[in-house]
Amino acid sequence: MIFVFQFLVNTVFAQTTIWGAVQDSTGKPLKSVSIRLVVDQDTFYQITDLQGKYKFHQGKVGDNSLIYSMLGYKTEQKSVRVAQEEVIKEVPLLVMEPFSTAIPFVHVLKVVPIVKIGDTTQFNFDAFKFRPRSLLWEALRQLPGFQVTRDGTVSYNGQVIRKVKVDNKDFFGGDMLTATQNLPADFIKNLQLLDYKDDVTQETGMLSTSTEKIININLREDSKKIHFGQVTGGGGTNDRYLGSFGMNRYDNGAQLSVSGSLNNTNTNLYSYENQGGAVRERRTMEYGDYQDPVDGLNTVSSLGASVSDKLSKRTSFNASYNYVRRDNRTDGNSRLTSSYIGNTITRNETYKTHNRDQVHKAKFDTETRFNNNDLLKIGANFTLSKSISYNDKSTEVNNYKVKNNGGYRDSIDQYLPNGELQALYSKHFNKKGRRLVGTFWFSGNSLERDERVKEKYEEFSALDTVIGQFEQRQKIYQRNQNTSTKASVSYVEPFFENSFFEFSYEFELNKINSAREVYERLGKLPTSGLDSLLNMEYNYMFRSNRTSLTYQYEPNKKFKMNAGFAVQPVLLRGNQLNMGVDYTYDNINLVPTANILYKFSKEMDWQLGYKGKNNQPYFNQIAPLVDNTNSRNVIVGNPELKAEFAHSFTTTFRRVISSTMQNFETSFAFNMIANKIVSDKSSAPNSTTQTTTFKNADGYFDWRWHYGFNTPFIHESIQLDLIGDLDYYNNLSFIDQRKRTTTQLLFNQSAQFRFQLGDYLESILNANYVLNKTEYSIPFRTKFNVETLFLGLGAKGYVSDNFSLGFDMSQRYNSGYANSFMNVNQTIMNGFLELTCLPNKSLLLRLQGYDLFNQNKDMGIYSEYIGNDVYEARNNRLGRYFMLSLNMRLQNFHKKK
Repeated sequence: MIFVFQFLVNTVFAQTTIWGAVQDSTGKPLKSVSIRLVVDQDTFYQITDLQGKYKFHQGKVGDNSLIYSMLGYKTEQKSVRVAQEEVIKEVPLLVMEPFSTAIPFVHVLKVVPIVKIGDTTQFNFDAFKFRPRSLLWEALRQLPGFQVTRDGTVSYNGQVIRKVKVDNKDFFGGDMLTATQNLPADFIKNLQLLDYKDDVTQETGMLSTSTEKIININLREDSKKIHFGQVTGGGGTNDRYLGSFGMNRYDNGAQLSVSGSLNNTNTNLYSYENQGGAVRERRTMEYGDYQDPVDGLNTVSSLGASVSDKLSKRTSFNASYNYVRRDNRTDGNSRLTSSYIGNTITRNETYKTHNRDQVHKAKFDTETRFNNNDLLKIGANFTLSKSISYNDKSTEVNNYKVKNNGGYRDSIDQYLPNGELQALYSKHFNKKGRRLVGTFWFSGNSLERDERVKEKYEEFSALDTVIGQFEQRQKIYQRNQNTSTKASVSYVEPFFENSFFEFSYEFELNKINSAREVYERLGKLPTSGLDSLLNMEYNYMFRSNRTSLTYQYEPNKKFKMNAGFAVQPVLLRGNQLNMGVDYTYDNINLVPTANILYKFSKEMDWQLGYKGKNNQPYFNQIAPLVDNTNSRNVIVGNPELKAEFAHSFTTTFRRVISSTMQNFETSFAFNMIANKIVSDKSSAPNSTTQTTTFKNADGYFDWRWHYGFNTPFIHESIQLDLIGDLDYYNNLSFIDQRKRTTTQLLFNQSAQFRFQLGDYLESILNANYVLNKTEYSIPFRTKFNVETLFLGLGAKGYVSDNFSLGFDMSQRYNSGYANSFMNVNQTIMNGFLELTCLPNKSLLLRLQGYDLFNQNKDMGIYSEYIGNDVYEARNNRLGRYFMLSLNMRLQNFHKKK
């Protein structure tokens, strides 16, 4: 009886292991295939692993049904019969075929437009409708938060973006303008906006704060092998012309591009970098999308080439060269008012400037990822800059006692070659999280500057009686040899399960050898001789050693923080060779650092950071140089200056709601600078001559708040972008040996509506308000409230598939400036007609009218309120013209079957 009972139990309840594997039609294992095992009235589920294998332990004697399903493949079914004696049953290999016909019960309603992935915001192009033939810059105008101005500058919520990658590789050296003007939108799968991280941060994985953003463009799978290009030519009234070409080949990451342009319509094909120094950073919506933000009349020609490919399976390279030549002619007038106790000096100028700049840039980078996952990156850059400038000024300088009328002319010929070499090696270890990263950077340049100055004034008394004359002619020759070396090493060691320690060392050494010769040329001979009081031979050295220890804790994917401490000895040393005088400053800075990142969800995060940094004096501030090329504004360097030390606090909050296509980002930054280098100005009694030198002072701080909000408004066809800034600066200066504080509040609020009506109409409405509130109290309380209101409207209508027309119009109101010539309002209107023809609309004929009311031609407004100076200027810009242009676009790409 017991034997019979045991036999029945084994027969009824015995289970067999059923296993097998799944591949696709190419023979590759299929991961994540969903498999159902149906036995009698029971159903069991499994999915395949990385090798495409699966296993069930619930098989039973008799018939077992297996159902295989995966999105994109045909559903398959197998019947497996298990014999009584089988404990393990192997199912024959299953090959799943792609599913190529429509599934009647599945409907794709909508592609999610915006997706948040870590610190990356991704825009899926299939969710947006772009017109045929659209280039990247045209597509960017339709994406939430993006702005593209007339000169090609790209920004996101007001922040300028300067670097672009294609499939995570540099496209044309990473030049944003080249990519946006050449890449067709049809080729793009998605665009990713991400925080920029340097190579060391990426390799070590240490948390840091970054305010710079870059763009990465991912191409469609059927556009990985493409050939595209364009040729444009046009001519118009007032001798306006433009011409450009671009030919590009992209083959699964291998890229070859050649392009060039020639125009006098204030446009560039390459991003033009100012080689002479920094320029004021402006939010793009400060001046709207419609007006020309470039002063003067410019003729620009450019030519460039870029190539990138793989040298081997693990080594890739990228090389580029471009040449830009710019000829700028600017006319304008300005007023500078400098207030002292008992002496207010006013300088009125009418000027003409002519600048001719040539820049050659060559770049080469190579990257090797070894078999053991070590990384080696080597890069080299070479830039050769040549510039010639001419200035011709009619000047009136006066105070309550004297008036100087005269002229000022100078010419400057400058030659500046610059070379850079950088290298990075990242050592990977078997132990997870352990890293060793070393970097090296070297830069060298040689400046040669030849300047000729002619200045002549007649001096009048308050009763307009001639009381004297002044004249000087100088020839100045200056040469600087600059070298800069930086090296660093970082070692990261895991500590327990969720912690890391980073040990790092950074070394920096900067050297400048400078000589300046000034010749007085008022004598009968062409060169009357050296002026020993104005000549200079000076050697300068800055050295910094920074050793730091940082602890990082990341218990989960939501929270990450680090805190560290650094010791940084600093040495500044100067040697005035012609005077036999040495200057030395050394100090030890104690620098704490901290960063916190918390991710509330995949679409919301918050970050807080602090860092300290040394700022060196500029050369013209620390060099023991007396510069009287402008006899009424003498500049004297101070070789005893100390290095600044800046404390920077930043915090950022970001929230994306993908389902409603909404995005909100806000940031706040606070900076406090010890030993801030400020101007120290004084005036000679009963004279219009001022002297400016520099000194260190404590008490400077600033804070800056920024936000951007993007959302559909009422309907998804209407897009609203709100951008705001509120900045406060507590500036310091010295006036006649008295410390002075200038407070400045800058408020900027922008709103932009974009509306699209199917395939018939695209429109945009802009509004921008700017307030500049400045106040200082020495020598007397002075307040400025400068307000600017900008309103803009643009629309483009499509009459048919081949014919469109459009316009854009803007109105600007200015008030509160100190001088009446600044408080002017301008109305700008542009219009155009477009006709396309040939297959794929590859030929475009365009008739354009720019600045129809001719009011932009003298609206280059600039103002600055610093120390005791109130400076306001107004320059000419490009005025009205009409142009007829023809554009041919060619493209060819292989579609995968």
